[in-house]
Amino acid sequence: MSNQEKIVFLYRAGHTPEEVLEKAHADVPDGFKLIFTEEQDSDETRREHVAEADYLICYGRGFDDFDVAEKAKIFQVLSAGFDRLDIDAFTKAGIPIANNGGANAPTVAEHAIMLMLSVYKKLPAHHNGLHNGEWLGHRHVLEMRELRGKQVGIVGFGNIGQEVARIANGFLADVAFFDPIEVAQSVKDEFKATQMSFNDLLKSSDIISVHTPLNKATRGMMNKAAFAKMKATSIFIATARGPVTVEADLIDALDQGVIAGAGIDVFEEEPTSNANALFGRDNVVVTPHMAGTTIDTWTRRLDFAFSNIQRVANGEAPLAQINK
Repeated sequence: MSNQEKIVFLYRAGHTPEEVLEKAHADVPDGFKLIFTEEQDSDETRREHVAEADYLICYGRGFDDFDVAEKAKIFQVLSAGFDRLDIDAFTKAGIPIANNGGANAPTVAEHAIMLMLSVYKKLPAHHNGLHNGEWLGHRHVLEMRELRGKQVGIVGFGNIGQEVARIANGFLADVAFFDPIEVAQSVKDEFKATQMSFNDLLKSSDIISVHTPLNKATRGMMNKAAFAKMKATSIFIATARGPVTVEADLIDALDQGVIAGAGIDVFEEEPTSNANALFGRDNVVVTPHMAGTTIDTWTRRLDFAFSNIQRVANGEAPLAQINK
């Protein structure tokens, strides 16, 4: 139909699974036409598609085609993070920008808990030992711990931080958190969580799990001074953005026994070098920035994106808008 409004999906080949694109095509709401364009397309092709877009969907990479995005009513980001986007430029262009509204929170939270348990149970050592024909048995018994009764300290109490708290409660852990915004008592009660200052959280927690966006205030917040405040028996979990942590300071903290271990999904540079000093340690579990990557998450991302676009089409304000 000629009167169909156009949704342009800017995707990155090799990053967005073909099955996700097929699902997006199958689930596009009635009355809309979905157009796919690769971020790697020629400038002319990409800009031509952007120019005809009533709505834009992107994963959260850079975007510079503001001069031709005159029709765009919303820029819907599929990721939670938006640190690679120039928010001020979107605001100046009059384009609302929204993230995924917490669509990836369950998956990232599960991954954070998995990293906690993997570090506590010395999973790399036992996994690699068996694959190498070695039965380690109780060799690491004095180094292993359980989550029950430990204080899980959450840095950033947004969608993901709250989901981590929900799961940690199920393990009968104690939950505390730091957030620069005073959280309503009803929310604290719901998640059985105590709000603390950043320093107090670092000093008292058995586990520090970071779930902040990357911005000027959070870049490098997990540094030498922060690690020095943590317990020698504590572990550090990173599933937010790599530059929130000063990687060299984390490596030093591990080398010097300042902290006991770490579970790392994000790195300062990605893909990180095979020579990264975090690799090859029995007390460090590493994954390749995939905490939020499941088919369940992709389904929720697309559902939220299309629902949000329909809201805007109906004259309503978008949910999860960043540049209000």
